Amino acid sequence: MKGTPVNRILSSAVKVAGSLAVIGGTVVAAAMPAGAAVYTRAYGVGASGFIHISPVAEASYNFTPVTSAAFVVPDFVTTGGILDRASTTEAISQVGSPKVYVGSTVDQLNATLATANCRVGFFGKVGETTIQAGSITETGLPNIPLPRNPAINTKIFLPGYTVTLNKQSYVAGIRTVTAIYVTSFGQTLSIGVTRC
Repeated sequence: MKGTPVNRILSSAVKVAGSLAVIGGTVVAAAMPAGAAVYTRAYGVGASGFIHISPVAEASYNFTPVTSAAFVVPDFVTTGGILDRASTTEAISQVGSPKVYVGSTVDQLNATLATANCRVGFFGKVGETTIQAGSITETGLPNIPLPRNPAINTKIFLPGYTVTLNKQSYVAGIRTVTAIYVTSFGQTLSIGVTRC
């Protein structure tokens, strides 16, 4: 019955939820001025230098998932599946089983999953990285475990290589978050890249 206490409570809850939805829509609308350009995007792998890799599985801001099966450049980088998504306020890149060869097929950076996230919040643009079961094996050195949630711009220096975890930059109002970034003598490799 319409007048029962349970129905009155449900009716009130629906009215409150509807009001919050309107307020939430107003906040989002205020965060993005009319006609503002949308810069969010995500991609799984990219490289520049002697080896060039155009962005793999690049997703734009319509939040349609973009996927890629295993990606392989022999003796350079391999991945399992890649899943990227982007909306007007958030970008997410998930790269399964990334493996980077740092000098030889024996010296490797491995993880079971690398995830980068960039989102527009009420107080600005924030990003984060998660690396599951990550490590670096380097001949003659002890294995280096990778932190699950590395601090922004965590650097690991290896002979001839620099690995940056949770690489973040903020230029002209755009935040870019890269889960794993490797540089060596003019060669770069990016794994799990998001921008918002």
